[in-house]
Amino acid sequence: MYEFGPFRLDSERELLFREGEPVPIAPKAIQILLVLIHRNKQLVTKDELMKAVWPDTFVEEGNLSRNIFLLRKAHGEGPQDHRCIVTVARRGYRFAQDVRMVLDGEVSGVSASNSKVNAQPEKAPPWPWIAAATLLLIAGAAGTLVLLPQRAASIGEAGTVVLADFTNSTGDPIFDGTLRQGLAVQLEQSPYLSLVADERAQQTLRLMLKPASTHLTPEIAEQVCKRTNSALALEGSIASLGHEYVLGLKAVNCRSGEILDQEQVQVARKEDVLHGLSTIAGDFRIRAGESLNTLREHDTPLERATTPSLEALQNYTAGLSIMGRGQFRAAIPLFDRAVAIDPKFAGGYYLLGIAYEQVGDLTRSAQYAKRAFSLVDRTSEPERISISAYYYRFTGEWEKEIAIWQLAGNYSPRWDPHDQLSLTYIDLGQFEEGLKEGLESARLQPDVEPPYRRELDAYMCLDRLPEAEAVVAKVRTLGIDGSRIHQRFLELAYLENDQTAIAREIRWFTGKPEEYLSFGLQAANLNMHGQRRASHEQYEFAADTARRQGLEYVADEFEEADARADALSGRCGAARRLGRPALALAICGDATDAEKLAAQTSRRYPNGTIWNAVQLPEIEAAIALERNESAKGIELLESALPYERAYPDAIYVRGLLYLKMNRGLGAAAEFRKIADHEGTSWAATWAQPNWGQYYALSWLGMGRGYALARDVPKAKTAFERFFALWSNADADVPALIQAKAQYARLMGKVKRGNV
Repeated sequence: MYEFGPFRLDSERELLFREGEPVPIAPKAIQILLVLIHRNKQLVTKDELMKAVWPDTFVEEGNLSRNIFLLRKAHGEGPQDHRCIVTVARRGYRFAQDVRMVLDGEVSGVSASNSKVNAQPEKAPPWPWIAAATLLLIAGAAGTLVLLPQRAASIGEAGTVVLADFTNSTGDPIFDGTLRQGLAVQLEQSPYLSLVADERAQQTLRLMLKPASTHLTPEIAEQVCKRTNSALALEGSIASLGHEYVLGLKAVNCRSGEILDQEQVQVARKEDVLHGLSTIAGDFRIRAGESLNTLREHDTPLERATTPSLEALQNYTAGLSIMGRGQFRAAIPLFDRAVAIDPKFAGGYYLLGIAYEQVGDLTRSAQYAKRAFSLVDRTSEPERISISAYYYRFTGEWEKEIAIWQLAGNYSPRWDPHDQLSLTYIDLGQFEEGLKEGLESARLQPDVEPPYRRELDAYMCLDRLPEAEAVVAKVRTLGIDGSRIHQRFLELAYLENDQTAIAREIRWFTGKPEEYLSFGLQAANLNMHGQRRASHEQYEFAADTARRQGLEYVADEFEEADARADALSGRCGAARRLGRPALALAICGDATDAEKLAAQTSRRYPNGTIWNAVQLPEIEAAIALERNESAKGIELLESALPYERAYPDAIYVRGLLYLKMNRGLGAAAEFRKIADHEGTSWAATWAQPNWGQYYALSWLGMGRGYALARDVPKAKTAFERFFALWSNADADVPALIQAKAQYARLMGKVKRGNV
């Protein structure tokens, strides 16, 4: 443990704390900080830092600069206020603070060089593994259990435990599936238990030549247990005894058939069944070796952890099952019924938010995320954590979200904290960290879909297309399907210009409710080639398809993407008719309307990370461009630097500002950032895309920049690359007309010998 000022750095867990509170920061930034601390008050060159932190990978110096920026921001330093990390001009950096190393509770000084981390980190408190942050995670909540090695072995050293369906002999269908889900919720609260999604059991059933939907009867569960090399099958039952009910739970060694544990409880009424389920779950946890203290700390009764209503839990469970098959829209009515029956069912609102997010209605998704968060005190600790993280994603407070998932990932063997970290890192432009977390998520749970989406996003953003293709092949082999993974397949096909794959994926979407995803991507590809009329039609198809399904927000996003594409190509009619989006209006010189829209968004996201650092500054910078205040615009966009890899729009606006200032080489350098990373144009922060258009226009921007700098060969190459991309463009697009005129003037000067 290293201490400096109000900070403490845990080197083993790679966590930074300020006065005991975690500071959200990327692992690579932590590793840079460690190198600087080890060489305390000595110069560390840029080359030394890059070799230490990225030993096996070539990275651009910009990666180092971005992480230094993030470190300074985490330390509360301004642009000119470098008290901790001092820049040594053109050479590297030096850590300037006095550092102490904590050893066994005592504080000792750190030498100026060659210091080592010898201390063991302080013992961390147990952290319950985190409940689902995505739909498929929760859909797996009724899956298998992993008894971790920290526990005492009261019923033997069990490996994985397969959770069978409850045997329901009451004749009442309300218990079908519901009790298995309820038991999983109770067991998941233990810091010593980790649930694995149902996909693995379903895959095993397929290998047994049984449908994946086969009920896990005790006999089937024991066969799955053996085939997955597990140790225990946990079998539940419910029976009626007059007006009373008897709940049972039995742990069976699936290798020997020996019964290792049996629990039973009798309840007087149907309304008491969930309470009885909590009781036998707690008894099993004790028999599995969990301490009474831990049980008391992490044992929210099922009625509070979920709902006291069996009917609400029944609808919730049915919704989970449907969502687990990727049918997001079909699950929404079931969750609606669950929260109608129990208006205080936090988990129901949470999954409604996830379902609406997956179908693309972010307005309703945000509403339900907020509602779930308002009821977070009525949940178990795992659900409280994941609901809170989900809420912070919608408020845009991504630092808070990252802090939650980082701690969850350090204390939990679950896959989902890593998946959520991967998603957020990629959205922040930290593609390497996003890939690392995505790979770890898939390693921990190779049978669910979200981690492979993260891997594909990261590989495309990093332009590592052969590895992306390998992920596609693996996903197809696993039989994983769904609209969002096929969205990635289509993005990759466009990126590689693979016409066969493009046609295949468009066919896959044809006639499906999510076909608007395909229409949006087709529109983006047409934009990249300057075919604005056809692109406009595709955006209209996408908007109409979404609107017919009640997805008004999604339809609005497609209309805004169309208006923004028009503004970028030199036309302003669409943005002015629509009255949005703000960036398009700013580019078109309608500053008053753009400022009004920006103010409205600022009220919705007062603490939003990307809104305040990237999106608001780029709108203000575009306004400054039209007001001939380009230097001010460049200054406004400084806050976007750490995140701009994921936001080509911010880079593009900065390039326009440099052109306006007649700084040709500066402009060309900005546009080259986009042109050199085409993958980002398809895979970064996707909503309803028109990133591909920035890629094409970046070549035009480079041509103009090099022409200003009188570098004719590079200008000619860039212009011609743009014309190749727009070879089938609409002839009346203003951007193309202007480009041809500028190119003709450049070539005319060459002929006359004026260049």
